[in-house]
Amino acid sequence: MKWKVRLTGNERGLETLAESFTDDPEVFEDDDNFFLWSSQFEDLEDTDEVRDTAEEIVRTIRNLGAKDSLRTEDLQASHVHEINEDGTEHVTVRAESSTVKMRAGPVRVTTTDEDGNTSVHRPADRTYELTQLAAEDDKVRELVALLDKGDDWVNLYRIYEFIQANIDGDDNIVDRDWWSSNEKDRFKQTANSRDAIGDDARHGQERIPAPDNPMTYSDAKALVDSLIRNWLEHRREL
Repeated sequence: MKWKVRLTGNERGLETLAESFTDDPEVFEDDDNFFLWSSQFEDLEDTDEVRDTAEEIVRTIRNLGAKDSLRTEDLQASHVHEINEDGTEHVTVRAESSTVKMRAGPVRVTTTDEDGNTSVHRPADRTYELTQLAAEDDKVRELVALLDKGDDWVNLYRIYEFIQANIDGDDNIVDRDWWSSNEKDRFKQTANSRDAIGDDARHGQERIPAPDNPMTYSDAKALVDSLIRNWLEHRREL
């Protein structure tokens, strides 16, 4: 290991990540701090390059983790540690956000069935697998960049358009049963109609009537979140 990058954020969220991110990238605890390591760091010579690479990985974890209800909203890369051959470390420091100290309940859940078989559920396992997928899949990284722009009506529509345009094969989101035809029509008309959602609409000047039953923002967000989950599973299967 030549480099490691200190992470800040919700401590429970960091603990959850460390349970699942055990290979590449790896999140681990050392001396009461959490760090990120990736094989992508190893050929880099400059701390700025390491930080840029770490921030891209962290952006992926932060956004995909949020979709898995992990406490990753405040996750950030802070100090870059260069590890010398003699084991000493040179630390490049930058201003960082505060770490939220919070512990509540177990990070992993262990269940035992009636036959005595034990299984362990680690909440961040799926986020870890998708983070590894993003390292290899340009389209997943493009989605992460969109997720990082927020979840207002305009960006929800951008995400819908991106996924609709990036489905491998002839079937669209309705053919794949990801959305119903009615859900798709209501979402599109609501998102584009000032009559339905006012200034949050995509089209400020064009007069598009509201649907008979406009979609609420919370329903639209849940619908797009389900679309994201389905599309990411689709990308995993390619």
